Amino acid sequence: MKNNNITKKLYNIPTLQHSNIMKPTIFHQLCRGGKIALACFVLAAPVASAQVVVTPTPVVTPVVTSTVTPIVTSIVTPVITSTLTPVITTAVNANVNAVVTPVVTSTINANVHPFVNPVINVSPMVNPVIVPPVVIPDVDVNPDVNVDVDVNITDVDMMEGKWFATIKGDKLEIEFRGKTNDTDDYHQWSNTETFSLSDFPNLPRTEKGEFSLKREAGTLVFTGKFEDDMGFGTYKLTPNKELGDYIKNSGVTDIHENDPFRWFSVNLTKSYVEMLAQNGYKDIASHNLISMCAMKVDAAYIQSFKAIGYNDVAPHDLVAMKSMKITADYVKNFGQFGYKDVALHDVVAFKSMDISADYVKGFAEVGYNNIPIHNIIAFKSEKITPEYVKGLMAAGFKDIAPHDVIAFKSMDITAEYVKGFKDIGYTDIAAHDIIAFKSEKITPEYVKGFTSIGMKDVAAHDLIAFKSLEITPDYIKGFIDLGYNDIQAHAIIPLKSMNITPDYVNGFKKLGFKDIPLHDLPALKSTGVTPEYVAEMQQKGFKSDNLRKYMELKNSFN
Repeated sequence: MKNNNITKKLYNIPTLQHSNIMKPTIFHQLCRGGKIALACFVLAAPVASAQVVVTPTPVVTPVVTSTVTPIVTSIVTPVITSTLTPVITTAVNANVNAVVTPVVTSTINANVHPFVNPVINVSPMVNPVIVPPVVIPDVDVNPDVNVDVDVNITDVDMMEGKWFATIKGDKLEIEFRGKTNDTDDYHQWSNTETFSLSDFPNLPRTEKGEFSLKREAGTLVFTGKFEDDMGFGTYKLTPNKELGDYIKNSGVTDIHENDPFRWFSVNLTKSYVEMLAQNGYKDIASHNLISMCAMKVDAAYIQSFKAIGYNDVAPHDLVAMKSMKITADYVKNFGQFGYKDVALHDVVAFKSMDISADYVKGFAEVGYNNIPIHNIIAFKSEKITPEYVKGLMAAGFKDIAPHDVIAFKSMDITAEYVKGFKDIGYTDIAAHDIIAFKSEKITPEYVKGFTSIGMKDVAAHDLIAFKSLEITPDYIKGFIDLGYNDIQAHAIIPLKSMNITPDYVNGFKKLGFKDIPLHDLPALKSTGVTPEYVAEMQQKGFKSDNLRKYMELKNSFN
């Protein structure tokens, strides 16, 4: 069907050439907050985006179906990263400092995406379909403690170098410095250790001399002198070849050239290597051997865990537990918490966060039972107390899920915040809606604003869509003042998403178009029909009292 025939048939006017009519485009560029996009609004996070997709079909009667789908996804991901870093300061009494720092970061990302998709077909009709918001907090608290780290320092000769010492009471603190291979640089590696002063009865105090310390792993000879409580000089370690050969032949792996110095530092013995082999740790890496020896992990300690069902405990787990003074009795007591077969990384997290039996029992006493162990860890990291949960239960959330409790606390949702909504009629509000409310900064006062203009009992998901699209009571009142009474929430959402304002409607009223149905407005805006366009077409002779005719006219040239 030709365009000229359409104009003749609809308006009964002489045919005009296409060149005489300005050919408009379907989409109008919208500008908001300095951001320009095609029919898209970009809001501050959480993001609310309204996308208008128009499929033009040159038919007589257009139908606009606006599907508004606000989807709220609140992702709560507390991540506990427990890092155990044993620092071995090689000395007669080697110090292993295992630091467990579980860091819990709870992130709530509530994204509200209302999509408005008008599709032009037949008869102008807007059918908003509102899909309730879905909040899926995904809580994964699974601290992985791993101190199985082989710190192999290369290009440094630890077997000989310089020493600097300070006498502190009955202790002798010595800093060792090894030089870089093929250079005279002694600043690439250093290690400070504390010895018992009684191990060195003949320190040279008046003139340069030698003193030594002999162990099964070798002999460490110092050359230098002391002045008052300070001393300096050079050192050289002569390893015990017999012990070295035994270690290599016993199944120990990953041996490095500087390991004899480390063996000496932790006072490693043949009997200790034999003990580990007898308890199942034969093919052990040298760095684990050193760590276990430094932490004095003995047969009794290993056997105590086997006695309660923990066989084949990894060396790094033994080191981690020993460094935190975790005993088999401590692990066995998890039964009083109601937990069985607890993973060792959870045991370490429990101990590092000082979770006690009283803390766990406190939740049971308020009627909150069977909390998964990883949730208890997250509870403690978020400083969630039984009193906090009791308050939520009193506010109506009797069966609130642990992940929702974590989300509530991470977003600073209090019983008072919930009560504020219950006081204005939202008595059965779901936990995920409260989370979305808080993420969108929805307050009871915001809701009361809509009640004051006659919009009562607005559904929670509509309020979320309202706030994400920055719909205010004043915006809706502008349409009420134009005569649109009893406006439904789902009718407002497509108007705001398409940036339809009372001024837009007023423009048509000035041209004589009154009582335009609300559901026609998205159809007009999506096809690019504006008061200015209608006025221009009327000046060109296209006159009608039916705005649908102008939508058809607009479509016929696109």
